[in-house]
Amino acid sequence: MADLNEVTSLATAFEEFKSTNDQRLAQIESKGSADYVTTDKLARINSDLASLQSTITDFGKKSNRVATGEGSAQEDEYKSAFDKWARKGDRYEAELEAKALVTNDTTGGFLVPKTVESGIRADLRTFSPIRAEANVISTSNDRYTFLLNKRGLTVGWVGETDARPETATPTLVEVTLPGGEIYANPAVSQRALDDSQFNLEAWLTSEIVNEMAIAENKAFVNGDGVNKPKGFVTDANITVVKTGAAAALPTGTDYLFNLIYKMDSAYRAGAKFYSNGAVSSSLRMAKDSTGQYIWQPSLVLGQPASIAGYAHVELEDMDAVVAGGVPLAFANMKQGYTIADRIGVRTLRDPYTHKPFVHFYATKRVSGMVTDAKAFVVLKVQA
Repeated sequence: MADLNEVTSLATAFEEFKSTNDQRLAQIESKGSADYVTTDKLARINSDLASLQSTITDFGKKSNRVATGEGSAQEDEYKSAFDKWARKGDRYEAELEAKALVTNDTTGGFLVPKTVESGIRADLRTFSPIRAEANVISTSNDRYTFLLNKRGLTVGWVGETDARPETATPTLVEVTLPGGEIYANPAVSQRALDDSQFNLEAWLTSEIVNEMAIAENKAFVNGDGVNKPKGFVTDANITVVKTGAAAALPTGTDYLFNLIYKMDSAYRAGAKFYSNGAVSSSLRMAKDSTGQYIWQPSLVLGQPASIAGYAHVELEDMDAVVAGGVPLAFANMKQGYTIADRIGVRTLRDPYTHKPFVHFYATKRVSGMVTDAKAFVVLKVQA
C-alpha cells in the first residue's frame, strides 16, 4: 500500500529523471546521439516513475469500495442456497429456485448473490479505467434508450411592448445505447468446491472480474457497437486533431494545448488526458517552450499525474503511435460517455464439459457510447 515513502521515492525519481533526460538531450545536441548508458538509465527511471505513480494514484481505490452492508434475511437465505448449488450441483437447484429473489428469465441460470455482485462492480471500477471515469447507470431492461437533446433551442431579445415571435424548439432524438452480453467461463475443480475452506465468493468475484474487465474496457475504447458498446475512439462526431506526421507525435508540446483549447471551456473543468503506457513514457520527456517538463507527478495519495495541468490517466487500450492510430485523447468522460449495466450477473453451472472441473458461465449485459461528442478531442496520427 502506498505511503509517504512512495511519495518521497516518486519525487526523488522524478528529479533524477529530469537530470538524466537533460543529460541525454545535451549529448544529442553536442554529439548527434545519446550514450547507451544514459538512454538505458533513463528507460529504467522512466519505468520506475510509472510504477510509483500508479501505486500513488491507485491508493485507496479498493478500500473506498461501496460497502455491501448487511443483507436481509431473504438475501442471506438466497446466498446460502446459491453456495450449496454452486458446490454440490443439481440436487440443490430446487432449493435455490425457491429462494430466488428474482424469477429466472429466458436466459436461464441464477443471479449471483448481491454480495458477490457488489464485489464484481467494485472491482470492475478498479480494473476498468473507463468505467471509473464515465457516467455509469443501472437498468432492469436489456436495452437502455434515452432522448438526446440536439440543442436546437433559440431565444430572442425584445422591448417591453414588442411582439414575441415563436422561437425554434430543441430537437430531441431517441437513442439506444449499443451493447451486448459479456461473459466469463472460469473453471474450478470439484475437489476445491468440496473443501469448506475454499472461498467460493472471492473466487467467483476475482475470476469474473479479470475476464470481463479486459473485454469491456477494450470495447469502451475501440468497440464497433455490434453486440458490444461503441468505443469513443470510433465515434464519428468527436473532434479530431491530426499530428501532421504520418507515423509520429508532433514535435514540441503546442499540440497538447491545441487539444485542450479545441474543447469548449464548459467541459474542460472535468477533462483529463488519456494514453497508453508507452505514449505516457514519451510524454514524460517533453518540455514546453520555457523548458519546463509538461508531465508532472502527483505527490498526493489517490491523485493521478498531470499533463499541462490536467489529470493524466493511463489507458492501455489506446493506440500506439502508428499511422492512423489515436494515441492520445483529451476528454471529459463523466460528461461525454455513458455506460448502462443491466442489473444482475447470471451464472450457469456446468460440471460436464470439462470433467473433473466445474465451469461457471457468468454473463451480464453492458451498453455504452459517446452521449456528448463535445466532451472529446483526440489526436490522430495522420499527415
